[in-house]
This record gives sequence, C-alpha cells and structure tokens, in this order.
Amino acid sequence: MREILKNFPDQLIEAKRLAQEVQLIEIKDIKNIVICGMGGSAIGGDLLFDVLREELSIPIYVNRGYSLPAFLSQDSLVFISSYSGNTEETLSLYREAMKKTKNIFCVTTNGILAKEARLSNFPIVKIPGGLQPRAALGYLFTPMLVILSRIKLIKDNSSDIEECIDLLKELSISFDSEDSEPYNLAKLLLDKEARLKMPIIYADLSFQSVAKRWVAQLNENSKVFAHYNLFSELNHNEIVGFGNPTIENFVVILRDKQEHPQIEKRIRITKEIIGPYTSGIKDIWSQGKSFLARAFSLIYFGDWTSYWLAVLRKVDPVPVERIDYLKKRL
Repeated sequence: MREILKNFPDQLIEAKRLAQEVQLIEIKDIKNIVICGMGGSAIGGDLLFDVLREELSIPIYVNRGYSLPAFLSQDSLVFISSYSGNTEETLSLYREAMKKTKNIFCVTTNGILAKEARLSNFPIVKIPGGLQPRAALGYLFTPMLVILSRIKLIKDNSSDIEECIDLLKELSISFDSEDSEPYNLAKLLLDKEARLKMPIIYADLSFQSVAKRWVAQLNENSKVFAHYNLFSELNHNEIVGFGNPTIENFVVILRDKQEHPQIEKRIRITKEIIGPYTSGIKDIWSQGKSFLARAFSLIYFGDWTSYWLAVLRKVDPVPVERIDYLKKRL
C-alpha cells in the first residue's frame, strides 16, 4: 500500500493517456450523465460531480445499487465504472443501461464487464489491474474527465491535470515520512493507550466527495469506524446531538482558501460549540490553484493518514476480509 500511495501521481499520467487513446462514439444532445459503480469504483463519480459542479450545465448522477433512475434515456451519457469488471450491482446497471442508451463508456480492468462491452461494441478504457479498487482512484476518475473534454461537454482540462500531477509528486515525497502531517494526524487519532478516537470528518459541500473518501479510506485501510458531514447542513442538526452519547472522538475539518466567507464563520463558531465534546479539532488546508488540484491534495492527505493509522494500529491496510466474506456469502 505504501508503494501504491507513493506512485499514485503516475496513475493520473497513465489514465490520461489511456483515455486519450480510446475510440470515441458519436454523441449528440446529452441531457444528463449517469455514473454507475460501487465502493472505490464509484467515488470517482462523486469527485467528478464536485469538480464539474460550477461548469457543467447538465446534471450528473452517481448511481449505486442494482437499479437505474427512471429519467435515464437515449439522451443520457453513462459511465460504467468497475475496477474488477465483476461487481454484481454494476453489471446489473450496465445490462439495464444498454437497453436504454447507446452512449456508454466502460472503465475497468477486465472481467465480465469488459467481455460484454466488447460484444456490444461499447468503448472501454482498460486500466491496469492488481490493485484494490480504492487504491485505483486515479485510474477510475481521470478517464471520465478526459472523455468529457474530448466530446466537448467541458473545457479542455489538461493544465489542471498537469498541475494536479506535479503537486501530488511533491506531496508524495513529504507524506512518505514519519515526520509528515498525515503521520502526525494519525498519531492524534490515538490516545496514549493506543485506543482509537473516532474520526469525524467535516467539510464544505464543495468537498463532499473528499470527505466521503476520507471515511472510506479510514474504514478500509485503517479498519476503523468514521463519520462525515458537511457545512452548513451539520449546523442545522448535528451540532445539537454532538457529544451525546459520549464517544471519544477527534474532528478533522477539510478547509479551502476559496471557501465562502459565511462557511469560514460557521466553522469558527462550530468549533466553539463542539470543542468541549471532542478530544481535538484539526484543520487540514487544501493546496494548489485549480479545484482539481486542491481536491486531490486533500484526498491524498487522507489516503496517507489512513495508511499511517493502519501502521500505528498494527493492521494490514490492504485486505478487507469482511467485504470478501460478504461477497462469498452472496
């Protein structure tokens, strides 16, 4: 896992190349975009929604589960994202989608999805295998962004991707150290008896996918339970119940230099309110100029934090035995 994290910037480089080489299909008058996937294969769709929130004029919907929304039609553009190509729910969505639209792109390593997509002549971005899906975010996210640019639904994003790659390369060097910020945050999540403080991740709505990613990585890599919520929604409910029941917790707030002034004010006041009921609050600030780079800087920080927390807890960050057991039972 450590080597995968160190080499993560290379995923964006390779994924961009693969997406640029895939043969496009003729697409006209798209009314919405639906991204189908589960777990680590779906988080790229959430991130795409956040990245394009203020640019794309048509809706993006991330579909998890077995059934598609009723609005999906021949005017929909569908991305089928399954790292293994064998995800039960995603295959169900693919088979339903192909009956309603021909505007389908698949992102996968291989498996049943690739086999069926080839038979139906749908474009496939075939990405490298051998990783856990959650460790392949660069491969799963980047092709969708590049393809949307190639079919002229969004502006050319090459410069943003390049900035993101350069920034992650710099962070890779610093985060791969026991003197790094992610390592120090992981230490803060443990008390002197090495009992876990429940991580609570708060973020602005613009970074919903990033907060969700933090929690999923803490779940799967660190093997701990975690929770997230968003400003300013949490100010309308969660702060009333915070601290009851009493759970030893630690709050991480994902911050951004371009956050709304009222969000900054809300964060400051929220800290005062919840402060007596938590063992600590830490702000993690994004880095970079473009939204893409700033989002990935926070994601990368969380990925490394989840790794270092696994190390401190003496657990292997790679296997997910409960998920494997569940799949076998199914």
